[in-house]
Parts: sequence; C-alpha cells; structure tokens
Amino acid sequence: MEYINIGSTGLRVSRMGFGTGSSGFTGVNEQTRLTVKELAGLLNYSLDRGINFWDTGYSYGTYPHIREALKTASREKVVIATKFSDSLRKSAEKKIDETLTALKTGYLDICLLHGVRNTFEVRVRRGALDAMKRAKEKGHIRMIGLSAHGIGGIEAALDCPEVEIIFARINWSGACMDAYQENFLSKVVAVPYVKEVARKIIPRGLVPSFSAQVESMQSSATDQERVKALLSKCRESGKTVVGMKIFGAGKLAGEVERSLKFAMAFKDMDAFLLGMVSRKEIDENLRIYDSLKSPSLRTA
Repeated sequence: MEYINIGSTGLRVSRMGFGTGSSGFTGVNEQTRLTVKELAGLLNYSLDRGINFWDTGYSYGTYPHIREALKTASREKVVIATKFSDSLRKSAEKKIDETLTALKTGYLDICLLHGVRNTFEVRVRRGALDAMKRAKEKGHIRMIGLSAHGIGGIEAALDCPEVEIIFARINWSGACMDAYQENFLSKVVAVPYVKEVARKIIPRGLVPSFSAQVESMQSSATDQERVKALLSKCRESGKTVVGMKIFGAGKLAGEVERSLKFAMAFKDMDAFLLGMVSRKEIDENLRIYDSLKSPSLRTA
C-alpha cells in the first residue's frame, strides 16, 4: 500500500481508504447490516493489510463498529474521517462532542461539512464551520474539510481557506458523480429549519427517493470535466482531494478493475474511499491495486 502525507499536521494516510456508509446514510447501509464485531473485524483486517484510512459519518450508524475496532487497533495508527450535516454552531459542537465520546477518542483526524451542494449552502452552514474551527483550536480536530455533493460545493471549497480537504464524488462513468446543484430545492434543503422539519416528517424509508430529487444520479461529460478541472485547482492551492463513489454507488460494481485504474491514474486525487463488506472484497481490491501500481499509471 502507498501512503501520502496530508495537511499541515502531516497526517499519513493509505491511498485506499475504507468507507463505512455504502448505499445508505441514515444509519442503514451495507456496513451496518453487519454486526458490530463483524465490521470491526473487517476494519482491523484492513489495517493489517495496510489500509489505515477509515471514513464514517454522524448519520452512518457505524460509530459503535469503529469504537469496537479501536479496542484492538492502536488509535495513532488510524486516520478517522467523519462528517456532519449541521448548519448551526451549537448543533455541530454538540455532535463533535458526541462523536468524541462515542468513539472514545480525544481527537478526530478529519472533520467535514457533509454533502455540500452549492456555494449558498456553505454560507448557510458557516456556523458549523466555525464550530469545527473552534474544535481544531482545542486540538479536537486535526483537519477541516467538506464532502461535495455538487460542483458548487467544490467551487466553494476553493474560496474557503478553512477547508483543507475535499471529498468529491468521481469515477470514470459519471455515475452518482458531482454535477451542478443550483436549483431551488437544492438550496432550500440547506436551510437549517427546513432540514429539521424534513428529518421529522419524511419517513426513513422514503429518504432515498427524496434525496434523488436533489442529488445527481448521472453527470454529463461536461460536468465530469468541470469536476476534474476544479479538483486540479484544489490541489494546486494546497488542498487534499479524496475521491468518493469510485464504484458509482454500486452501479460500477461489475467494473472494479476499470474503476480502480481510473482512481489510481487520476493525478489530482490524493486518496480514494471504497465501501467493503468482506475480507474477500478487501483482498480483491488490494490485489487489483497492487497489480496496477506503476509510475506510468500514476502519471496517466
């Protein structure tokens, strides 16, 4: 496994990371369908195989699994990223504290604004960003960033000095990849009051279909090139870029080698995340990764 140093604090992460929120973000996903001990065992197995970058989120429901894994794994050997969908400072502060308690750790390596669609949303969620800045000053967070669910989110990251790291959806086909999310609904759902009401009135089972109304299921060729150009600018400005949805939320599961080859060859992606649910998947992804490693591939 290859490793890179990211951020001013010199965090060292594996280029391949382990995502724990596959195909779901409301506490029901591919990883939470495993027992706590099963997923914890896979996380520790991945660490033994060289994957030290674990990704989670407040809404994923995988904090218990990671806490269990940390009973065996040395905390300083693992880089943990988490995400918050909050807009207001107080609610973000509360969830940061809850996360530290839930994971039984004194710090979070990477803390992100979750699912930023457009520049308007960054302005609305300034309070949550301020909460992260305060937590970083206290030593509770090492890097601040955002996960983009729209091209405008990446554009906003470029103009936001606090954002050191960007998680962006990208793959070779454009499946579930970032596009422009500037419509009225995409902006309205960023408003804190609307978010809270939506959480209360929308049944959990209907959340995926509602999300489909404000998320991009397939980006155009033009948008795909725009994403690549913006990520290049992000790296030129000194920000770290992490790729998500490498397998297009499962749509590219039959094209594993092609998907990994794209991720490894894209020179403006520092690391990428894969959701995995078995030792077989971990072993196969690492086998393909090792087979593709070469200087010519890295510069393709």
